Amino acid sequence: MGAPTMKRKEATGETMEQLSSEQVRERLAGWSAPARAGQSQLYALLDPFFDSFAFEPSVKLDLRDTDPQFFEMIAWERVTYEPPRLVRVPPEGLSTLLDGLSTERWGVFVVSRFDLKELASHFSRFVIARGPDGSPYFLRFHDASVLGVLLATWSAADRAKFFGPCDAFGLTDLSKVEVKLVESPMGPRQRKLPEPEACLLDLSREQLETCSQAIERDLVHVLHWHLRNHHAKVVQHIDRDVLERRIQVAIHKARRYGFQTVSDLAGFSALMFELAPNFDEHPTFLKVLADRELPSEMKLRRLSQSISEKDWREALERYDRTFWLKNSVPAAAIRRRRSG
Repeated sequence: MGAPTMKRKEATGETMEQLSSEQVRERLAGWSAPARAGQSQLYALLDPFFDSFAFEPSVKLDLRDTDPQFFEMIAWERVTYEPPRLVRVPPEGLSTLLDGLSTERWGVFVVSRFDLKELASHFSRFVIARGPDGSPYFLRFHDASVLGVLLATWSAADRAKFFGPCDAFGLTDLSKVEVKLVESPMGPRQRKLPEPEACLLDLSREQLETCSQAIERDLVHVLHWHLRNHHAKVVQHIDRDVLERRIQVAIHKARRYGFQTVSDLAGFSALMFELAPNFDEHPTFLKVLADRELPSEMKLRRLSQSISEKDWREALERYDRTFWLKNSVPAAAIRRRRSG
């Protein structure tokens, strides 16, 4: 089955942004099928830590394919940023990504007629951007929440440069657990690789702040679906707004103990709902959580190894039934984050 062509889309009178969720999935499936030369193909920019499927072929973006001036400014030996991988998405890989929409922030879809090597070279030129203070910033455009903000706030010229050889991007909408297609603003004949010197884009303070808010909003959505899918019994009677407000509180509390990864934040939040929202006040739990010598990524494992049945029972008995009332995030704040 060949990939859908632009003529087919134009004949329906629909833009990609107007397609239903089912139609988007049909388009993605078509693009993931083997294609002839010159036809659109489905790729994905994947988070470097996503390993649920062995995508081949794949290319890791080059960190150093950037402006020479910025290359000299960066202390590369201290860089911890990991760039994304660009992969070709086959039908079975597409199923893995779609099935993981509610549980993982794996990246974004890319639709293009160009080959893998050309696309990787294109995106590598955008890994570093210039911040409002003139300093280099590593740009997480493989995060759908970030790319959504940038595509909506970049100038028309910058947007066109980033799209370059791409027909469209597929961004995950975690509030609805679906994919939204954003089509290139340029016609098919204008989709080409921009000159390397034109690829150093500027970021404003407003863009950075909006990206930060979007990342936080998507984190709440991920934890919301994690609790619904894996801890349904304890959250089934909590409506969405209330649950998301409580998740915000859980994230804030977890970060006080050094937790940063999605898996650790999810694990800590689950304990607040399954055991008690104030479980961390129990002396035995607190001793582990507040241990500054213990790496944060080891703390939940240490709890599972060192907490006795007696401690678990005591923490449950100390359940503070006024906790959520006293620590609630206003509903208006959640609504603002959603609309933002």
